[in-house]
Amino acid sequence: MALVLTRDELVELTGTKQPKRMTAWLEERGWVYETSARRGDVPKVAHVYYESRMTGRRLPHEPRRAAPRLDFFADA
Repeated sequence: MALVLTRDELVELTGTKQPKRMTAWLEERGWVYETSARRGDVPKVAHVYYESRMTGRRLPHEPRRAAPRLDFFADA
């Protein structure tokens, strides 16, 4: 298995064939990706990251929170 998603996998994920629109889709949804080195290339998304986003599992290096976040109560 490759380290990053292929062009076809990115098309399936984002629903678009244009790299610029793929990047916009990833940004709008908060995905972590690497921009392409050349114009016209697709952004790079790691397979491990893709699988963790799609299944809801944590990445191995992601720390667990020690306590629940209560800062959202400050806005109420």
